[in-house]
Amino acid sequence: MSSINSRIGRWLVVLVSFLVGSVSGCATTPPTPDDLARADHGSWISQEEAIAKASAFLKTHLKDPDSARIEWQPLEKGWIREAPIHGGTLRFGYVLNANINAKNSFGAYVGYKPYRFLFFNGTVVSAYGQQELRGSYGGIPYMGKIY
Repeated sequence: MSSINSRIGRWLVVLVSFLVGSVSGCATTPPTPDDLARADHGSWISQEEAIAKASAFLKTHLKDPDSARIEWQPLEKGWIREAPIHGGTLRFGYVLNANINAKNSFGAYVGYKPYRFLFFNGTVVSAYGQQELRGSYGGIPYMGKIY
């Protein structure tokens, strides 16, 4: 019986890995040269303004926002393709990446996790953070949409 459970478990891991890879793989398809030529990134936003708006966003989305230790990356023009489950839309704007370590519900730091914010005309229009697909064989990390 144990060998059957082991085989089922391995197939389940393969299936879940394939499904997560399929969905997230589609989400990272780069824009075509035509997409880039027509791209509207919206109005420029400064690094300081982007950090202030991303910090305000995090205050409402982290369990303990006052505990957050944040490593901000330089703001740059960029794009995000939404996952198919969110419509698969290609969005252009200004991208602010960060690595964030904050406390969870138990009061323990979770370790630095990547986050990505997309700004269009000075407003956060998408936010992604590392999440984990949990199962009996451990977790599979992926960048999930949080806004």
